[in-house]
Amino acid sequence: MAEASDFKKKSVSIAERIRSPVDDLSENQVGVILALPLVLLLTLLYFYPIARGFIFSLQELSLFATSGSWIGIENYVSTVTSSRFWGALENGIVYTIGSVAVTLVIGVGTALVLNRSFVGKRFVTGLILSPYMIPVVGIVLIFRWLFNGLNGVANYAFVQLGLVNEPVAWFSNPTYAMPVLIIISGWALYPFVTMLVLAKLQTIPDEYYEAADLMGASRARQFISITFPQLKSVLFVAILLRTLWTFNLFDIIWLGTGGGPGNSTETLPIMAYRIAFDGLRLGEGTAVAFLTFVVLAIGTGAYFRTFNEASV
Repeated sequence: MAEASDFKKKSVSIAERIRSPVDDLSENQVGVILALPLVLLLTLLYFYPIARGFIFSLQELSLFATSGSWIGIENYVSTVTSSRFWGALENGIVYTIGSVAVTLVIGVGTALVLNRSFVGKRFVTGLILSPYMIPVVGIVLIFRWLFNGLNGVANYAFVQLGLVNEPVAWFSNPTYAMPVLIIISGWALYPFVTMLVLAKLQTIPDEYYEAADLMGASRARQFISITFPQLKSVLFVAILLRTLWTFNLFDIIWLGTGGGPGNSTETLPIMAYRIAFDGLRLGEGTAVAFLTFVVLAIGTGAYFRTFNEASV
């Protein structure tokens, strides 16, 4: 018994000597230590390019130059005092509002359809999700064919219906180029809203609608009094994310019109690209990009404030 007791004491003594300082930490503290390297790496990957870009925006710097001259906020001043910047901002606002509106209308409508049981529902669901399965370049090419100025399907249909007297050059006409881009982006991006709204619709208890039916409420009244209030939180998120993504959208506009004709469809991301890569003025182009961030930050703050006031 004495030998067993001595062995136990020696074992405890050895365990105490090899005990790591980590053993005295809580689970939360250990978790922070383990996650810290990844957090530092991601911080470096995110903030270093941002900091570097901000330094570029304070310089007169060519795209191919290894260094530039320090000019402070001159790039920002020259940008915000130019009519081109305000025109691009206006185009971006029009494009974003139109695209988000089309996305919401189509997205909510398709979600309401998919929330019902009918024959061929899986097939229809696949069709509705097809915009997410087609590359953006494919979507733009399809719509460029549909709205072709000479032999496009849209021109043929509008002429036959008597809506126009002659074919319209949709993408090269300043009046029609922006509406066509809004249609393209609205169609390409609506599945995101569809999935969000559909997921929320499936959580609404059927008892609400059964009680409304017993009270003689119409479908329109049920949507206003039951469905829409339940969708407010989801629509808040959908509008916010869609607005941020659409305002920063580059590919559809660039592939569709390249910002033209002239500057009629040029938004701030397109303007930044044109200045930095076409004009080879990297400093000024970076300044436009940072001003885009400022505009979005102000808009997001106003959106949250408006939503909070409406919820009170």
